Amino acid sequence: MNLLLSLTEQCNLRCSYCYYKESQVDRKNVMSDEILKASLRAAFDRAIELKQNSLNITFFGGEPLLRLPSIKKCVKLAKKTVKERHEELAEDFQLKFFINTNGTLFTQSILDYIKKERIQIYLSLDGPERKHNISRKKVDGTGSFQDIAQWIPELVKMDVLVMSVITRKHVRGLSRSIKWIIDQGFCNVATAVDFDGKWTGEDMAALSIEYEKLALLWDKYQRNGQDVYLSTIQDKISYKLLDKRQRHSNCFIFKGAIGVATNGNVFPCSRFITSKEDAKYILGNVLDKSNKIFTGFVAKDLCRFLKYDKPECKNCLIRYRCTAHECGCTSFYTTGSIYGVSPEVCAHERMLTSICDEILAKRQASGNLF
Repeated sequence: MNLLLSLTEQCNLRCSYCYYKESQVDRKNVMSDEILKASLRAAFDRAIELKQNSLNITFFGGEPLLRLPSIKKCVKLAKKTVKERHEELAEDFQLKFFINTNGTLFTQSILDYIKKERIQIYLSLDGPERKHNISRKKVDGTGSFQDIAQWIPELVKMDVLVMSVITRKHVRGLSRSIKWIIDQGFCNVATAVDFDGKWTGEDMAALSIEYEKLALLWDKYQRNGQDVYLSTIQDKISYKLLDKRQRHSNCFIFKGAIGVATNGNVFPCSRFITSKEDAKYILGNVLDKSNKIFTGFVAKDLCRFLKYDKPECKNCLIRYRCTAHECGCTSFYTTGSIYGVSPEVCAHERMLTSICDEILAKRQASGNLF
């Protein structure tokens, strides 16, 4: 069970590719304690109803470290709830915490608290200073890299997951940027493409070249016995080797997630979240005591999405490894509907899957998979 809490829509950065720049345009709303507590109740109720043995709580924003007191309240209350409701929860129930952060607000005391509570950090970092500062700028327009740099050695020791965004401005030299991140000591790196509808054939060709270099880099790390997880390449290969659907492996919607906006409105996952009253895919509100969050039309619509293939994709051989088909979040933010298929995303997935399959075939031929 996953609970994503949008603690605040405020942020100290103005990243060019932020997918909340329109849905959270005012950047001023924050989550009240009342909504925070109600969100936890809803998440525990959901975990018990679905007989799940874990609850993953992710602190989201905006920049969640702007609301550090709320994070501390949530951690304390969640631990207390586990003790109070232990008879209802699975015997091996686990409570885990995560935080998505731009990394610019760290202090030693904050990192000490994160380590003490074993909170997993998802850090936004696009590469060395020149690359990172292309899109990740402060409100005053200056780059944010130096605010992160001093903490990199300690973050490496904390086994942080680095999340890098690929834009049309970042694409050339992508593989060098990822190598730089790994050279700092980070062992877990994920990438995500900024699908803005403006990728040209030339941009995609450049990305294809970079992905080929990334595949070779990942292969080199594997052959050298280096414990490096590079999601871009490794996940596509794993889905094929294990014959698993992407949706079943890492889709929050499929696993019954709820994402809660600052006003208490509930959504199926992170990219849907907004405090706008006319937002799409609102499942309900955590302050609604009628417990109708998961029984309305939107919930039934999500069930249909999870159960059936998209008509455009039903004859595609890679559909179950494809973000365009499997990820409701990506479909929504690129087309406005969970059922939509972006031609841009489709072209990307075909290209990336082909590269991953080629490197897999080479590894199989050599008898060296992982």
